[in-house]
Amino acid sequence: MKHRVPGYLAFLLFFFPLAALSQDGAIKLAEGVYAIKGPGAAMNTGFVVGDRGVFVFACDLPDYDRRIRAIRSVAGGKPIRFVANGHHAGDDTMCNHLFAEQGGIVVGSRELARQLLPYWPKRVQQELKQGKVKPEYLERKKVEMAMPAIIFDDKITLDLGSHVAELISLGKTHTPDTTVVWLPKEKILFVADLLFVELHPTADDRSDVGNWQRVLKNLASMSPASVVPGHGAFTPGNGAKPLLEQDRYFETMRAGIKAMKDAGKSVEEIKKGLQAELGEFAKWPRERAIPATAEQVYRELSGK
Repeated sequence: MKHRVPGYLAFLLFFFPLAALSQDGAIKLAEGVYAIKGPGAAMNTGFVVGDRGVFVFACDLPDYDRRIRAIRSVAGGKPIRFVANGHHAGDDTMCNHLFAEQGGIVVGSRELARQLLPYWPKRVQQELKQGKVKPEYLERKKVEMAMPAIIFDDKITLDLGSHVAELISLGKTHTPDTTVVWLPKEKILFVADLLFVELHPTADDRSDVGNWQRVLKNLASMSPASVVPGHGAFTPGNGAKPLLEQDRYFETMRAGIKAMKDAGKSVEEIKKGLQAELGEFAKWPRERAIPATAEQVYRELSGK
């Protein structure tokens, strides 16, 4: 007996692929390659299910339960074998120890390890105080469990059998320990906080916005099919467009700051008045990030 798809459902399936209808779970980007959208504009996760196990990149602890369910729903019983992070921030690294308890090996750059060691215990106390995660996920846990067990300098390749994932340390951009993941066969990038899509990105005195822009352009030149950002809107097949758009955002900000600086405006005046100079980007959410980013770009323009 044949079953017909109702007209309205056929319309939805035609214009919105099945992956786009399952945003609460694993979004399939290619065979064995998935993304998980964070709630709101929170950290997104990328992961790969290979013949030899699962590789997970970035995880926000308050949303851990949903994310681990999404991973297991498509992993076919394969274990989590490797875990990596875009940088040391808590919304990226605070699931490391839970994956390690399941046998996952944390892989990270030397700079990530240096940043994470003093940061992680402080973040644990903050998370416990806020009470947004299950206490048992953090109580009596040691920083060593979250630290990289395999450390690399510039690049390392993880062989999952059916898939290869290249971890590339990019140095100082958003923070000094930025790492991205490139899947060369599928042409997919996981970039964590290197990319804020349709959101004002955050920079501060730990950042190098000039290098950040160079990295964005270099990654765009690799012609990725999909880029999974750290925060913001994500659509499978988005390609290099969001990378180039963020570069253009920074260039617009840089031009506005230079003009205001040349006109004799102080850094405080620039921080307060810059949003109006950002044109099409002015209405993006997270405007609270503008002052700190503006101050860092001002420092770089001043040669500091």
